[in-house]
Amino acid sequence: MKNKTKLWVGIGAYLLTALSPTGCAVAPQQNAAVSTQEAASPGAESPVASATASPGAVASELDPCRRGAGGEGGEGGEGGEGAEDSSAAVTPNPAIKPEELQKAVADYKTYVVQEVDRLVTDTKVFTDRVIAGDVAGAKAVYGSSRLGWERIEPIASSFAALDGAIDARVDDFKGEDDPAFTGFHRIEMGLFKYNTTKGYEPFARKLMTDLQGLKTCVASLEIEPRDMVRGASELIEEVSLGKITGEEDRYSRLDFWSFRANLEGSQKVVDLVRPMVQRIQPTVLQRVDRDFAAVNQVLEKYKLPNGDFMTYDKLAAADKKRLQADLAKLAENISKLRGVIGV
Repeated sequence: MKNKTKLWVGIGAYLLTALSPTGCAVAPQQNAAVSTQEAASPGAESPVASATASPGAVASELDPCRRGAGGEGGEGGEGGEGAEDSSAAVTPNPAIKPEELQKAVADYKTYVVQEVDRLVTDTKVFTDRVIAGDVAGAKAVYGSSRLGWERIEPIASSFAALDGAIDARVDDFKGEDDPAFTGFHRIEMGLFKYNTTKGYEPFARKLMTDLQGLKTCVASLEIEPRDMVRGASELIEEVSLGKITGEEDRYSRLDFWSFRANLEGSQKVVDLVRPMVQRIQPTVLQRVDRDFAAVNQVLEKYKLPNGDFMTYDKLAAADKKRLQADLAKLAENISKLRGVIGV
């Protein structure tokens, strides 16, 4: 999720919402403050872990399935409040049959649903280990548990309340002990900074509740063609501008996992529109394919024999500069697909 303020009070309200107007599952109120835990290094302390929201933040009318100011993928998704209305600037390409574009979108919706299912399954393995107090086991599957989210982030992060609850970083809150700071990165902090699961069990349970809410919201979501195409380019742009700094997985240093999943999600969109673009303007595809290959070439240098990646601190300065440049070019060329298709 892009590093920007997410209205933490609104997120706190979401935590106390029992049922949305559309029937989406949301997190129940949790009252599980836990005392400060000892950290892995001497002198360091883990902040009080609490999944309790402020009663003053209650707003039962909040709809967690409403699309709004989320992260990558068009800043909250196309059609959300505050989203750019650029429909007047784009003319549908008469060379593309409506049914073939509709099929591409339908296939993408199927992909998104499948990735959400995978996300729920993989995260359950992760959260079970957190709840069981298995620090080493939870660390071992943290990177893989997030892959589903990273592949469909343009869609997943467009649900503002869920995005803030699942994937927000500490920068978006008052501090490490802010009860509104929940989700993957709150637990990542406990595991990799403080080497503990104590006090983070409530966040693990809440994360699973929020992901079930995401699953419900995605099931009834109607994806527009421009959601799909523009989201693919803006996700890569966000990697080149923000994630490249290592800001997202700052505790675990597993940024390469996120990069690869982001690339896979964008590549899926390119592959779905490939037949249409190939017929109309194949040179654009050639540039996109070239750029994907360049980025993946850098990532392959940091891949381990077992398929995992080295930690992000191993990234050489020269490779970081090259990776950033290649990602920027890739984002720019993927953005041209929207003009070719006319969405």
